[in-house]
Amino acid sequence: MTEAGPGAGVPVAVVRQAGVPRQVLPPCGPAARRGALEAVLGDPGDAANPLGDAGVLAAERRGDLPLGGEPSLAAFGLHEDFVPEEHGGRLAGLDGAAALLRAVFRRDAALGRGYGSASLGAALYAWCFGTAGQRAATARLLLAGERIAGGAAVEEGLTATAGDAAPLRLTGRTAGLVNAPRAAGLVVVPRHAGPDGESVLLLRRGDLPPGSVGQLSPYDVGVPPRIPAGELVLDDWPVPAGAVIGEVGDGQWVTRRVAQARLPLLPSMAVGCADTALRAVLTAVLTERGGVRGMRSRVTRRTVVGAFADLLAADCLSLVTLRSLHLMPERSSIWSAAARYLVQRLLQEGVGDLMTVLGTDSMRDGDGLGTFHKQVRDLAAMPPGPAGSAAALATLLPQLPTLARRSWTAEGQPAPAELFRPDGPVPPLAGARLKLAAADDGLTVLLARARDGLADEGLANWPTALSDELAALRAQCRRLPELDPAVLANPRGFALSERYALLAAAAACLGVWRAAKHAGTGGFLAEPAWLLTALGRISVRLGLPVTAASADHEDVLLAEAVRRCREGRSLDLYDTALGTPARHHEKG
Repeated sequence: MTEAGPGAGVPVAVVRQAGVPRQVLPPCGPAARRGALEAVLGDPGDAANPLGDAGVLAAERRGDLPLGGEPSLAAFGLHEDFVPEEHGGRLAGLDGAAALLRAVFRRDAALGRGYGSASLGAALYAWCFGTAGQRAATARLLLAGERIAGGAAVEEGLTATAGDAAPLRLTGRTAGLVNAPRAAGLVVVPRHAGPDGESVLLLRRGDLPPGSVGQLSPYDVGVPPRIPAGELVLDDWPVPAGAVIGEVGDGQWVTRRVAQARLPLLPSMAVGCADTALRAVLTAVLTERGGVRGMRSRVTRRTVVGAFADLLAADCLSLVTLRSLHLMPERSSIWSAAARYLVQRLLQEGVGDLMTVLGTDSMRDGDGLGTFHKQVRDLAAMPPGPAGSAAALATLLPQLPTLARRSWTAEGQPAPAELFRPDGPVPPLAGARLKLAAADDGLTVLLARARDGLADEGLANWPTALSDELAALRAQCRRLPELDPAVLANPRGFALSERYALLAAAAACLGVWRAAKHAGTGGFLAEPAWLLTALGRISVRLGLPVTAASADHEDVLLAEAVRRCREGRSLDLYDTALGTPARHHEKG
């Protein structure tokens, strides 16, 4: 297969033998890699671009993926970003992989899930807990451009029993698996027939019986309808040697730890959907299309600023979560659960508020607003959903009493500055270091210490109510029993979890702002305006008394959002140039 290389000004053509990965990839930093991908995706505003907004919307209406979308991503070599560098790929950090896939989600969530996120999530089982042979086999498969299908939980319909000639035999069927009909590998977690738990299995498609993978309607399995989905059906099939990831019976142990790394990925990618939705509305405002409220409207300005601030807050929490999996894996469980619950909610609320800007055009698809409505639909269809949100809160809940006793004070050890730096280097993912419960919390220490320290950093108007809220939450959670989650599983307990998630997001925003400020390079992220606006909106969600947002701060955020829209740049923390956008013609 001949492949065009990823850019950074370095054209690369490589011929691969079947199943043999490229050994040395050309160097390409994270920002350059994102820029090269955007060049492949092209101008989102170009009506002739099949991967632009109009082309993607037309494909969705036809019930197809965008024309040429998957071949373009394959030629770019995006699948190499799902394989760790030590196995011949480009994956250095999950935050970098999520940022790349976010670029695809910015165009079309179905394309992003079908080509990338489904395989990346399934491959994490091998990267975290696979043997050297399993990791090498997974790397060969992905680097060859193949896909891996994987379920999100234990398969209730698939049973494993002990065999004579084989360690396990499988009978039954899986739930629906994204990409199963075209996957070269599958990760499944069958339940054992006896009391011995579950096992995680990595299966090669070539080892399975003919006809055992069937196709399902995507509507039956809760995935976007344009992504192939299927099921695995087996009858007393002997599992090949070497297929078990971890130990036989350790399925829950492995699955829960992998979920810590896997589940925050999609919310981070969903930031791309909110990015495009906000840009679509802002473009309509700047061009004063139809019945859309213009920029002279105070409602418009405040709503755009609020959605922009929510997007940045969501991205801060996502960034901290994904980088913590590498930098602080023993403590990442608390932030992983917070991100799974809160990121999607912040994005949906911010984008939902934009409906008020559309005025009489709120339900119309013309003039680019079809792209806005498509992204709203994509966000609504993404995990975690109500059940996943409740599960995330339930994961947070039993950790709160311990953390309240050990942390959440100014005397605690704060998280390292590297946690808050987009594109900063991280060590390889170490699955064995992932813990289901954090021993302490270095993130919220930033809030606890902020009361007395931020005036010296030029943030005299710091909302101290957030520090007070952390102290109040600590006092309440210290009174809760440890190691007894059943006592806590009630509406009051879930409310405490939600308050913690919001405070974690506030601390993440503070950390990102402080890292940008101390970097000394200036830029928008070093400005206090976005931080104070984002913290103000978090404070409102916590029910705290807040003063009206400064008009100067709103002006700074609005000017930045308008600049990025005019120049065709992303609205997230990365401020990435999107293809080669044409300028919009605005009315005065």
